[in-house]
Amino acid sequence: MQKSYPKILALSIYAFAFTLLVYLFFITFTINEIKSLEFLVTIRDSYSQYALNFYPLKVLSVFLICFFWAFFLGFNSPIAIFAGMILGTYMGTIISVIGLTLGSGLLYFFAQFFFKENISSLFNKKYQSMRSLFHQNELIFFIFYRLFVGIPFGLSNLLAILFNARIINFLLGTAIGILPSVFIWASIGRGFDKILIESEGIPKFIDILKSEEIRIPLIIFTIFILFIYVSKKFINRLED
Repeated sequence: MQKSYPKILALSIYAFAFTLLVYLFFITFTINEIKSLEFLVTIRDSYSQYALNFYPLKVLSVFLICFFWAFFLGFNSPIAIFAGMILGTYMGTIISVIGLTLGSGLLYFFAQFFFKENISSLFNKKYQSMRSLFHQNELIFFIFYRLFVGIPFGLSNLLAILFNARIINFLLGTAIGILPSVFIWASIGRGFDKILIESEGIPKFIDILKSEEIRIPLIIFTIFILFIYVSKKFINRLED
Protein backbone atom coordinates (compact mmCIF):
# COMPACT_ATOMS: atom_id res chain seq x y z
CA MET A 1 0.00 0.00 0.00
CA GLN A 2 2.88 2.34 0.81
CA LYS A 3 4.24 1.95 -2.73
CA SER A 4 1.06 3.47 -4.12
CA TYR A 5 1.38 6.67 -2.08
CA PRO A 6 3.90 8.35 -4.45
CA LYS A 7 1.62 7.54 -7.41
CA ILE A 8 -1.44 8.92 -5.66
CA LEU A 9 0.46 12.04 -4.63
CA ALA A 10 1.86 12.61 -8.14
CA LEU A 11 -1.55 12.11 -9.75
CA SER A 12 -3.19 14.40 -7.20
CA ILE A 13 -0.69 17.21 -7.84
CA TYR A 14 -1.05 16.78 -11.60
CA ALA A 15 -4.87 16.75 -11.44
CA PHE A 16 -4.91 19.79 -9.13
CA ALA A 17 -2.61 21.79 -11.41
CA PHE A 18 -4.64 20.81 -14.48
CA THR A 19 -7.93 21.75 -12.80
CA LEU A 20 -6.48 25.05 -11.60
CA LEU A 21 -5.33 26.02 -15.09
CA VAL A 22 -8.73 25.20 -16.60
CA TYR A 23 -10.47 27.15 -13.83
CA LEU A 24 -8.24 30.20 -14.33
CA PHE A 25 -8.91 30.14 -18.06
CA PHE A 26 -12.69 30.07 -17.69
CA ILE A 27 -12.83 32.76 -15.02
CA THR A 28 -10.61 34.99 -17.17
CA PHE A 29 -12.64 34.62 -20.37
CA THR A 30 -16.38 34.34 -20.87
CA ILE A 31 -18.01 31.77 -23.15
CA ASN A 32 -18.92 34.53 -25.61
CA GLU A 33 -15.29 35.69 -25.74
CA ILE A 34 -14.16 32.15 -26.46
CA LYS A 35 -16.83 31.58 -29.14
CA SER A 36 -16.11 34.91 -30.86
CA LEU A 37 -12.32 34.45 -30.62
CA GLU A 38 -12.14 37.74 -28.72
CA PHE A 39 -10.02 36.03 -26.08
CA LEU A 40 -7.21 35.74 -28.64
CA VAL A 41 -7.21 39.51 -29.02
CA THR A 42 -7.02 39.91 -25.25
CA ILE A 43 -4.11 37.49 -25.02
CA ARG A 44 -2.27 39.19 -27.86
CA ASP A 45 -2.70 42.64 -26.32
CA SER A 46 -1.65 41.35 -22.90
CA TYR A 47 1.47 39.90 -24.47
CA SER A 48 2.36 43.23 -26.03
CA GLN A 49 2.09 44.95 -22.65
CA TYR A 50 3.83 42.16 -20.77
CA ALA A 51 6.80 41.70 -23.09
CA LEU A 52 7.14 45.41 -23.96
CA ASN A 53 8.23 44.38 -27.46
CA PHE A 54 11.22 42.53 -25.96
CA TYR A 55 11.42 39.68 -28.45
CA PRO A 56 13.54 37.20 -26.41
CA LEU A 57 10.98 37.43 -23.60
CA LYS A 58 8.18 36.67 -26.07
CA VAL A 59 10.06 33.64 -27.37
CA LEU A 60 10.79 32.31 -23.87
CA SER A 61 7.23 32.78 -22.63
CA VAL A 62 5.70 31.13 -25.72
CA PHE A 63 8.12 28.23 -25.31
CA LEU A 64 7.11 27.75 -21.66
CA ILE A 65 3.42 27.90 -22.52
CA CYS A 66 3.90 25.29 -25.27
CA PHE A 67 5.92 23.12 -22.90
CA PHE A 68 3.32 23.05 -20.14
CA TRP A 69 0.48 22.88 -22.66
CA ALA A 70 1.83 19.56 -23.91
CA PHE A 71 2.54 18.32 -20.39
CA PHE A 72 -1.08 18.94 -19.42
CA LEU A 73 -2.51 16.99 -22.38
CA GLY A 74 -3.31 19.96 -24.62
CA PHE A 75 -4.03 19.71 -28.35
CA ASN A 76 -1.28 21.06 -30.58
CA SER A 77 -3.53 23.14 -32.87
CA PRO A 78 -4.62 25.93 -30.44
CA ILE A 79 -1.13 26.51 -29.10
CA ALA A 80 0.36 26.55 -32.61
CA ILE A 81 -2.20 29.18 -33.66
CA PHE A 82 -1.30 31.18 -30.57
CA ALA A 83 2.44 30.92 -31.30
CA GLY A 84 1.84 31.99 -34.90
CA MET A 85 -0.02 35.09 -33.70
CA ILE A 86 2.73 36.12 -31.30
CA LEU A 87 5.91 35.07 -33.11
CA GLY A 88 4.92 34.70 -36.76
CA THR A 89 4.73 31.61 -38.93
CA TYR A 90 8.31 30.38 -38.94
CA MET A 91 9.50 31.27 -35.45
CA GLY A 92 6.10 30.25 -34.08
CA THR A 93 6.49 26.87 -35.74
CA ILE A 94 10.02 26.35 -34.42
CA ILE A 95 9.22 27.34 -30.84
CA SER A 96 5.95 25.35 -30.86
CA VAL A 97 7.65 22.19 -32.10
CA ILE A 98 10.45 22.48 -29.53
CA GLY A 99 8.11 23.30 -26.65
CA LEU A 100 5.50 20.68 -27.53
CA THR A 101 8.17 18.02 -28.07
CA LEU A 102 9.93 18.63 -24.76
CA GLY A 103 6.63 18.92 -22.89
CA SER A 104 5.51 15.63 -24.44
CA GLY A 105 8.81 14.08 -23.40
CA LEU A 106 8.31 15.14 -19.80
CA LEU A 107 4.74 13.78 -19.82
CA TYR A 108 5.99 10.52 -21.34
CA PHE A 109 8.69 10.18 -18.67
CA PHE A 110 6.28 11.15 -15.88
CA ALA A 111 3.56 8.71 -16.95
CA GLN A 112 6.02 5.89 -17.63
CA PHE A 113 7.58 6.27 -14.20
CA PHE A 114 4.34 6.47 -12.22
CA PHE A 115 1.54 4.93 -14.30
CA LYS A 116 3.04 2.51 -16.82
CA GLU A 117 1.16 -0.52 -15.46
CA ASN A 118 -2.16 1.32 -15.31
CA ILE A 119 -1.92 2.61 -18.88
CA SER A 120 -0.78 -0.78 -20.19
CA SER A 121 -3.71 -2.57 -18.57
CA LEU A 122 -6.18 -0.08 -20.05
CA PHE A 123 -4.94 0.14 -23.65
CA ASN A 124 -2.62 -2.82 -24.30
CA LYS A 125 -5.21 -5.03 -26.03
CA LYS A 126 -6.60 -2.25 -28.22
CA TYR A 127 -3.20 -1.26 -29.63
CA GLN A 128 -1.45 -4.62 -29.47
CA SER A 129 -1.27 -4.92 -33.28
CA MET A 130 0.86 -1.77 -33.46
CA ARG A 131 3.57 -3.14 -31.20
CA SER A 132 4.89 -5.57 -33.81
CA LEU A 133 5.35 -2.68 -36.27
CA PHE A 134 7.09 -0.60 -33.64
CA HIS A 135 10.01 -2.96 -33.04
CA GLN A 136 11.04 -2.88 -36.70
CA ASN A 137 12.25 0.72 -36.47
CA GLU A 138 11.47 2.91 -33.47
CA LEU A 139 12.15 6.30 -35.03
CA ILE A 140 10.33 5.69 -38.32
CA PHE A 141 7.40 4.21 -36.43
CA PHE A 142 7.07 7.24 -34.17
CA ILE A 143 7.11 9.62 -37.11
CA PHE A 144 4.29 7.66 -38.74
CA TYR A 145 2.61 7.30 -35.34
CA ARG A 146 2.34 11.09 -35.08
CA LEU A 147 1.31 11.54 -38.70
CA PHE A 148 -1.12 8.72 -39.43
CA VAL A 149 -2.58 7.12 -36.31
CA GLY A 150 -5.09 9.91 -35.65
CA ILE A 151 -4.99 9.76 -31.85
CA PRO A 152 -5.37 13.13 -30.04
CA PHE A 153 -1.98 14.65 -29.31
CA GLY A 154 -2.15 14.48 -25.51
CA LEU A 155 -3.46 10.92 -25.43
CA SER A 156 -0.85 9.77 -27.95
CA ASN A 157 1.88 10.86 -25.53
CA LEU A 158 0.47 8.49 -22.92
CA LEU A 159 -0.14 5.61 -25.32
CA ALA A 160 3.50 5.77 -26.41
CA ILE A 161 4.26 4.08 -23.09
CA LEU A 162 2.88 0.84 -24.57
CA PHE A 163 5.87 0.70 -26.93
CA ASN A 164 8.52 1.45 -24.28
CA ALA A 165 10.44 3.62 -26.74
CA ARG A 166 13.80 5.17 -26.06
CA ILE A 167 13.37 8.81 -25.14
CA ILE A 168 15.56 10.07 -28.01
CA ASN A 169 13.40 8.27 -30.59
CA PHE A 170 10.26 9.54 -28.89
CA LEU A 171 11.49 13.14 -29.04
CA LEU A 172 12.79 13.02 -32.62
CA GLY A 173 9.71 11.17 -33.88
CA THR A 174 7.43 13.67 -32.17
CA ALA A 175 9.27 16.72 -33.52
CA ILE A 176 9.32 15.46 -37.10
CA GLY A 177 5.80 14.05 -36.98
CA ILE A 178 4.06 17.18 -35.68
CA LEU A 179 6.05 19.64 -37.80
CA PRO A 180 3.69 19.73 -40.86
CA SER A 181 0.50 20.31 -38.87
CA VAL A 182 2.12 22.82 -36.49
CA PHE A 183 3.42 24.83 -39.46
CA ILE A 184 -0.07 24.99 -40.97
CA TRP A 185 -1.69 26.06 -37.69
CA ALA A 186 1.01 28.66 -37.05
CA SER A 187 0.34 30.04 -40.55
CA ILE A 188 -3.34 30.33 -39.67
CA GLY A 189 -2.42 32.10 -36.44
CA ARG A 190 -0.24 34.59 -38.29
CA GLY A 191 -3.02 35.23 -40.81
CA PHE A 192 -5.57 35.73 -38.05
CA ASP A 193 -3.28 38.21 -36.31
CA LYS A 194 -2.92 40.17 -39.54
CA ILE A 195 -6.71 40.32 -39.91
CA LEU A 196 -7.04 41.64 -36.35
CA ILE A 197 -4.51 44.39 -37.05
CA GLU A 198 -6.26 45.47 -40.26
CA SER A 199 -9.84 45.30 -38.94
CA GLU A 200 -11.35 47.76 -36.48
CA GLY A 201 -13.10 45.15 -34.35
CA ILE A 202 -13.43 41.40 -33.99
CA PRO A 203 -13.96 39.98 -37.50
CA LYS A 204 -16.86 37.63 -38.17
CA PHE A 205 -16.11 33.97 -38.76
CA ILE A 206 -17.14 34.15 -42.42
CA ASP A 207 -14.82 37.15 -42.93
CA ILE A 208 -11.97 35.15 -41.44
CA LEU A 209 -12.59 32.30 -43.89
CA LYS A 210 -12.70 34.73 -46.82
CA SER A 211 -9.31 36.15 -45.93
CA GLU A 212 -6.46 34.93 -48.14
CA GLU A 213 -4.15 34.72 -45.11
CA ILE A 214 -6.48 32.13 -43.55
CA ARG A 215 -7.97 30.50 -46.65
CA ILE A 216 -4.67 29.29 -48.14
CA PRO A 217 -3.42 27.56 -44.93
CA LEU A 218 -6.87 25.98 -44.50
CA ILE A 219 -6.74 24.61 -48.06
CA ILE A 220 -3.26 23.23 -47.38
CA PHE A 221 -4.53 21.71 -44.12
CA THR A 222 -7.46 20.07 -45.95
CA ILE A 223 -5.09 18.59 -48.53
CA PHE A 224 -2.84 17.41 -45.70
CA ILE A 225 -5.76 15.67 -43.94
CA LEU A 226 -6.83 14.01 -47.20
CA PHE A 227 -3.26 12.83 -47.74
CA ILE A 228 -3.17 11.35 -44.23
CA TYR A 229 -6.53 9.64 -44.79
CA VAL A 230 -5.53 8.10 -48.12
CA SER A 231 -2.16 7.03 -46.71
CA LYS A 232 -3.83 5.31 -43.75
CA LYS A 233 -6.14 3.42 -46.09
CA PHE A 234 -3.16 2.36 -48.20
CA ILE A 235 -1.19 1.19 -45.15
CA ASN A 236 -4.19 -0.78 -43.85
CA ARG A 237 -4.51 -2.55 -47.21
CA LEU A 238 -0.84 -3.49 -47.13
CA GLU A 239 -1.27 -4.94 -43.64
CA ASP A 240 -4.29 -7.00 -44.80
